[in-house]
Amino acid sequence: MTWRDEYSPGSFRGVPFRTEGHERSGGRRVVTFEFPGRNEPLTEDLGRRAREYSVDCHVIGTDYMDRRNALLDALEAEGPGLLVHPWYGQMMVVVLDFSQSEDQAGGIATFRISFGEAGQPVATPLAVPAGQATAIEADAQHAAAPGLFALRFDIAGAAGFVEDASARLLTGMVTVTQLAAGLQGGAGPALRAFEAGLRLLPIGDLSALLRSPINLARATIGMVAALALLGPAPRTRIAGLTRLTDWQPSDPVFPERTPSRVQEADNRRALLWLFRSAAAAELARAAAAAPFSSYDEALATRDAVTARLDALALEAADRGQDAEADGYDRLRRALVRDVAARGSSLARLHALTLPATQPALMLANRIYGRSGVEARAADIAARNRIAHPGFVPGAVPLQLLTVDAA
Repeated sequence: MTWRDEYSPGSFRGVPFRTEGHERSGGRRVVTFEFPGRNEPLTEDLGRRAREYSVDCHVIGTDYMDRRNALLDALEAEGPGLLVHPWYGQMMVVVLDFSQSEDQAGGIATFRISFGEAGQPVATPLAVPAGQATAIEADAQHAAAPGLFALRFDIAGAAGFVEDASARLLTGMVTVTQLAAGLQGGAGPALRAFEAGLRLLPIGDLSALLRSPINLARATIGMVAALALLGPAPRTRIAGLTRLTDWQPSDPVFPERTPSRVQEADNRRALLWLFRSAAAAELARAAAAAPFSSYDEALATRDAVTARLDALALEAADRGQDAEADGYDRLRRALVRDVAARGSSLARLHALTLPATQPALMLANRIYGRSGVEARAADIAARNRIAHPGFVPGAVPLQLLTVDAA
């Protein structure tokens, strides 16, 4: 096989470019010690340096300005991205620096881009800060998922319908994530990061990505993690991630009577686990970090999320996937610990039925005193969905915060 056979067109986050040349730098990280009265130094090796790739490229054509803008958006998006290096293949990198130039002739924009390898997340620390166990467990789940997925997903040498089935399932995962993002809304860097993540999973051109399970897993996790940052309200984010966790594909499931059908089913289960695992991790993270107005609200959110995690763990255990079930169970235990740690300082709710209609301001002053009475009156009206705060109805059970929390 010649180098031309291994050469592939360059792209970053799915945006193609034409490569003119490249450079690569690396080496070792060493520290040299020199001692008094001793001629020979001591050199200590601290490991390999991070590899850096410098690429000279351009976009050209009558629509070059659209291609230029797409590449600029990809280069300025947050987080690591997939680089298809013409000489070194696919790799996850971060953008260190870039410069872009044009001249009066038009029709072409040239780039000089410096990439650095993204690497792997660091190991989970042994000391877990109070209230952050879920975030640490979610990060650990994301870090372990690509390797586990690569062991279970494979389309090499399989029949064409096996690859087509995986592509359809992956397209469904991208579609439901886009729908959830549309319902959540969002703007600014979070929206740009989500759009950049979607470019890593280009619908209609998934063949190359399906043959690289590690990059496929990272792109899927990145897409779900970017969705978790969209939307101004924590409740909206939780609802969107819940939609992903509960999603069921509509594609038919065929009996596993041939080796190809067995491989198709194995790939389907691996893709669903990857998607649901990423969604469950971000759902638990969002629930643990949500600003709760009362202990009762925290318990309701915790119970709703842990019920889904229990269902996923039970389903995985029934299929004999103990590692999957254990991952969901660890997320559940971490979420319970975090809600318990935060719940100690949250207010409780109690029920109160008024004998007659009265203004919320009067009720708040009678229960909580004059300190912050306007905010307490607004909370009473909002919590009980009262149309007009001047008329809090009597003979109807109300939900009020405890006095000590006020």
